[in-house]
Amino acid sequence: MEKTTMELSAAQLQGETVLVTVGDTPCVLLRADRYAQVQALVALESTYPLLDEAFREGWEAPGMADYDRYDELKPQ
Repeated sequence: MEKTTMELSAAQLQGETVLVTVGDTPCVLLRADRYAQVQALVALESTYPLLDEAFREGWEAPGMADYDRYDELKPQ
């Protein structure tokens, strides 16, 4: 079903999902503010591997094995 420009605008303003096909590719139209929210989430998620890498050396340092056994090793 094809929608007119006015129908698409009205649907987007109401927050509805607007599906369109460009060529043979199914797409979703997003309001600019929603797109900014999605971009922020994607950007945040892409930093997780960097954070893991930054902390890896500390967690794998030789003394960290003792931390895993803290209860056994702590002074009584």
